[in-house]
Amino acid sequence: MDGPPSTRNTGAGAGGDYDDPIGDLLPYASVDSNWWYWIAAPIPLFVLSVVAGGLFFVGFLFDVFLTGGLLTAGAMVVFGGLAALVGLVLSVMFPVAVYVDARALSDDPASPWSPDPVLYGLVALAGVVVTAFTVSVPFGIYYLYRRHEAVGTP
Repeated sequence: MDGPPSTRNTGAGAGGDYDDPIGDLLPYASVDSNWWYWIAAPIPLFVLSVVAGGLFFVGFLFDVFLTGGLLTAGAMVVFGGLAALVGLVLSVMFPVAVYVDARALSDDPASPWSPDPVLYGLVALAGVVVTAFTVSVPFGIYYLYRRHEAVGTP
């Protein structure tokens, strides 16, 4: 729900029945916004990281036994740095996107599903911090499934 703060629903009593502790610190979105992309992003990246890890391990064994490990050290620096950067961006954006999208769904009176943005945001944050996306992937799939059932996207 875009608009000035005086016309936006803050969730307390107008559409959602939650207290909005974030307020205007994060953007307000509509149900048809693309914030759910950030929720979906860790799912293929997690699968890709598992596959890439397996391929890297096979390449590491090949490199160590045939060249003494020179190629692997350089690849670890480059790919490790890229993976850390992607992980940092996703670690910040995943809980933020869950909160913003859940708030949009909760504030929309036409939405049949009204998730508690604080609860869902905290679960997303805990999934990132405590379990390093191990819980975030099934949580993201569940959230996107419920979102799809309610509004039709993704």
